[in-house]
Amino acid sequence: MFRFVRKTLIPIVSRRGSIETHSCFFQNLSLKSISTTPKGKETSKASDFTVSYLVNSCGLSPDSALRASKRLRLKTTEKPDSVLSFFKSYGFTDAQITKMISFRPQILSSSPDKTMKPKMDFLHDIGFSTTDLTFVLSKNPNIWTISIDNQIVPAYGFLKGILGAGDVIVSTIKTAPWLLHCNLDKVMGLKIEALRDHGVPDSSISAMIKHQPRRLLNVHPDRFTEALKEVKALDFKPSSSLFYVALGSILSSSKSKWEEKFELYRSFGWSEDDIISAFKKQPMFMTLSKDKIRGMMDFLLKELGLKPSFISCYPQLLLYSLEKTIIPRWTVIRVLTSHGLLIKKVNFHSICGLKEEKFLERYVIKYQEKVPQVLQAYQGKAVIGD
Repeated sequence: MFRFVRKTLIPIVSRRGSIETHSCFFQNLSLKSISTTPKGKETSKASDFTVSYLVNSCGLSPDSALRASKRLRLKTTEKPDSVLSFFKSYGFTDAQITKMISFRPQILSSSPDKTMKPKMDFLHDIGFSTTDLTFVLSKNPNIWTISIDNQIVPAYGFLKGILGAGDVIVSTIKTAPWLLHCNLDKVMGLKIEALRDHGVPDSSISAMIKHQPRRLLNVHPDRFTEALKEVKALDFKPSSSLFYVALGSILSSSKSKWEEKFELYRSFGWSEDDIISAFKKQPMFMTLSKDKIRGMMDFLLKELGLKPSFISCYPQLLLYSLEKTIIPRWTVIRVLTSHGLLIKKVNFHSICGLKEEKFLERYVIKYQEKVPQVLQAYQGKAVIGD
């Protein structure tokens, strides 16, 4: 049932490279000079001027400034000074300004009044606070270089039509600001129509956009429709929240990676029926990396002595953190059991499902006076097996 036929996914619309961030001081925005050219490379006077400005006024390292100068040529400080002043007036930190200019040096050629302020005003009007704006725009400086009329407003309109206005749309854009510079109607429109045609309610569609926007953005419409049929073939109800979770899980891996994970679970004693059954209960376990799967299965089987069939009945166990949840809680239970304080056999799945405060109250605070080791066990100071 899981031998899904997969097609090549289209490349991610936008990939962000690594960004070097350096301290930046704007006490004096006038141009200063630097004594050496980065890496000893000779550059033109225009390039020298640009590199000097990027280093001394914007806080870039010499290497970063040299790279940025290939995408920017400054002749005077008037326009870039006005851009830096604009950023400071809106509360952007020095580090945020350096980050934005490192990634998109072309920003320094922008017009604060004509192109930058209208974007700030629009985003503020739709619900972004000043803090939100500095966070979102520094996280994705591409927004400074796109058209507000041709790109930002249409993207917002598309999202608003599905998510509604207010906090929901603001939180979604904060999580994935790159949504504002995508042609959402083109890349998401057909997929959303397909979801509706298959009976998926708008509430689930909204949830998928909020939590799994790349699944709707990066997959070819034909592959998306194929995955929808696969999910329905597994008897997921379109009205169930698990439907879009299962869809996202299927779309998260290529066919080859999916098959590798399938075989990995089989190597730990799961049958194909076990895998299908587990997937119907918690589709997210198939999105785990192979290293995560190996580590969790090894510990659950060898250290806890759980049977493969038990784990497949509670696949949620695989999603917990081994270091932060599984090991501390199991160690606490071992200590309490060794002191005869737990008469009834506990279901470890239920133990892991407790909220942190509840677990501490029920199994640590309650017994720490009688058995001080229980706190040590929870803190990882007790040796497993003692």
